[in-house]
Amino acid sequence: MKVKKMDVLKLIKNRQTVRKYKNSPISKNIIEQIIEAGRWGPSVHGFQPWRFIVITNVSLIRGISNILLKKAAEIGSGIDRFLSSTAKTIANAPFIILVYNTNILKEISFKLYKINKKYIKIAELSEMEAISAAIQNMMLLADNYGIGSCWNTIPLFCEKKINKLVGNNDQLLAVITMGYPAEKSKRTPRKSINKIVQYIH
Repeated sequence: MKVKKMDVLKLIKNRQTVRKYKNSPISKNIIEQIIEAGRWGPSVHGFQPWRFIVITNVSLIRGISNILLKKAAEIGSGIDRFLSSTAKTIANAPFIILVYNTNILKEISFKLYKINKKYIKIAELSEMEAISAAIQNMMLLADNYGIGSCWNTIPLFCEKKINKLVGNNDQLLAVITMGYPAEKSKRTPRKSINKIVQYIH
């Protein structure tokens, strides 16, 4: 008996980064489903090191955007345009997800293996990899609902001020913007398989 499978590869190939969104609200139920997808990402040793802060409050979203704009004015030197464009993307989003690393595995590893710095570094990387997988889950499910998203890391320049604004002290890893697309985006062409894969038989 053949089991009908959802075309996951098609979903992955069709997903696009979206930076301009319609001014349309997204239901709480859909937002919760998106977070649920992240919650079920692969977790290093089952520690689930992620924490998500979902923000739909327009004033707070604009507050984060303004933090980036102020930082852009301070820094200059070329990086300011990345901060400014990301600030614009954030301000335009109906909701954003702040993605944090609680460092739970790193902290436990430090207590158990104080002399093994190499293991601590691996624990830290393992947490980040697990959280990255959770982010991918959320973005793919959002796309399945017709919701565009953008994975932003440039706000990490402003981690302390963003954390102070939202009242959180964990390690900020990303700000994910989401909303119904206001324009069609383009996917970056992929490198050919023979340039990125080596088979050992």
